[in-house]
Amino acid sequence: MNGNPDPLSLPERQTSLKSQMITLQNEFEIELLMKDRQVSLIDKKYRETLEELEQSIADTKHLYESNGHLEKELAAAREELAKLKKAEVSNKATFDREISSRNRQFEQVRSDAETKYSEIKHQHQNVIVELNGTKSTLKRYEEELNSQNEEIKRIKQSCSAKDDEIATLKASRVVMAHHNYSTEELEELTTLNTLLAEQVNFGKSLEKANLEQASELKRLRAAQESQRFLKSENERLRTKVEEISELESRNEELQLENINLKSALTSWEVYDSNNADGVSLPPEEIMRDWRLFKQENVKLIDQNSRLELDLNNMKILNDELALERNQLLDLNKSYETSILNLKKLNYEIEQHKMLSFEECKILRRQLDDMASALDVDKFKNQDETSKDQVESLVQVYKNKTQDLTNELKKLNEELLEQQEMFPAKRRKTSDDVALNYSQRLNELKLENVALVRKLESSSETCIMLESKLKKIEGLHDKKIRILQLRNSPFLQDQLVKKKQLTLLRQENEVLLSENFNETNSFPKSVYERLKFENNQLETDIHNYNKKITRLREVFNRKSLEFIEAVNSLLGFKLEFLPHSKIKMTSCYNSERFLTADLAKNTLTSNLDAEVEDWQNLFKDFVIEKGQIPCFLASLTLKLWERTQ
Repeated sequence: MNGNPDPLSLPERQTSLKSQMITLQNEFEIELLMKDRQVSLIDKKYRETLEELEQSIADTKHLYESNGHLEKELAAAREELAKLKKAEVSNKATFDREISSRNRQFEQVRSDAETKYSEIKHQHQNVIVELNGTKSTLKRYEEELNSQNEEIKRIKQSCSAKDDEIATLKASRVVMAHHNYSTEELEELTTLNTLLAEQVNFGKSLEKANLEQASELKRLRAAQESQRFLKSENERLRTKVEEISELESRNEELQLENINLKSALTSWEVYDSNNADGVSLPPEEIMRDWRLFKQENVKLIDQNSRLELDLNNMKILNDELALERNQLLDLNKSYETSILNLKKLNYEIEQHKMLSFEECKILRRQLDDMASALDVDKFKNQDETSKDQVESLVQVYKNKTQDLTNELKKLNEELLEQQEMFPAKRRKTSDDVALNYSQRLNELKLENVALVRKLESSSETCIMLESKLKKIEGLHDKKIRILQLRNSPFLQDQLVKKKQLTLLRQENEVLLSENFNETNSFPKSVYERLKFENNQLETDIHNYNKKITRLREVFNRKSLEFIEAVNSLLGFKLEFLPHSKIKMTSCYNSERFLTADLAKNTLTSNLDAEVEDWQNLFKDFVIEKGQIPCFLASLTLKLWERTQ
């Protein structure tokens, strides 16, 4: 606008502005038609979704009512099942009480038999010990007799030799009687005579010992005869013990039969006591009623399972309907927001349209003014005035456009305030229920997603483990050997569990296949299982007792080690007395000791006679300083000095 306006450019600008305005109008009309079409489609979808929502609400109400009826029927069936279970529990309790009483009686009889057997066994062992002792003494006496007989034979031979020597000496004495013997020969003869006398006395003593041993041998033979008699008595007692064991087995069988008969009798008595008429029914009618009740119970269980299945299906259908309702509510919200956005957009387009119309009017006026100004522009003296007019026109255009934009902002703000002033419609109670269903459904969907992820991870791990297992099975070359202990606790525990599992399976099979009409007997598997559990408990108690005794031995050994360590390190032997008293004996004088009473907090001793300054030490270290270790150390030092 600084130079003169070109008169040739104004028509071109005008035509370009007109063409732009026409294109804008066409685009605006096209967009307006598209928005109208979209609004109509969204309105149609909204009506369809509302109809589907009302239909789903009606279906959910119907499902809720039917669910209530099914829950009532299920509660009635559960009450009936609870009654049947209570009756079964009461019957089982009576059976258990009877079994426990019979077990107590059996244990009493068993304990009596075991005591008798232990007494007989103890007597038998004593007899065996005496027999072994007599055998050993008899063998020793026989060996002594043999040795003494050999000694007697040897002595007899020596005696015969000595007799021969005596005869020769007598003959030589007769021959040489006239000779005078010297003193040395006489001494030799006297010594020889004394030796012969001693040999004779020794032979007599041996004969006397031989007689005594013969009498002892007779006594031992009599003991051997008594031993043979005791052996025969032992064999007779063994046969009696075997007969007692057979009688015990027979007693157990009779007790089992008695238990079975009493259990059957109590079952009939329980059924007769539960009978309302008080008339005892025959077993055939009772079994027929029992079979009918059993069939009815099976039917009720099947019906209950079907009802639970229907209930689960209804819950799944309800969740699906809640999901659909939630989706419809989301669509409704998005539809309402899109309608509001379209209204705002339509209003803004209208405002822009009005603004463009005003701008066109202003541009037309400006063009007219500029055309009139061009006619005046021929005069060169009016250039400055035309410039001022054009600038004023531009300024006026700017001011008007600013005013129109401000007015458009005000109108938009008023429209928003009017929309906020209108209250939103309240939701129905069904909408609240649907919202709760939708929230719960979202939570369940999240949980379902988490569970699906866990399932996928577990399935992947299963596939991986199966592949590894196939690979391991394919490796036939490598043989793996696992070394185990022969009597490992793990194997023993596994064997016990395996045996218990087999007993429980046998008991379950017997109880399931039991026919009270035909057998009328109590299953033996129950007794075997209880006996096994009792034996297992006894072994556990025995093991615990062994463990406790071993721990006591370890504790006593360690306590002795502790006392010895204290004695060797501190110089006092500790002895723990009852009533919280400790006796401390010095290793340098075992006759003197200290006694500390922890309950009364006192210290007594008989060392005051051994230690000269006992009172001073006690007063200095214990009363004034409260240092008992220093007091004991000083006493140990004093006693050690006295021993040096």
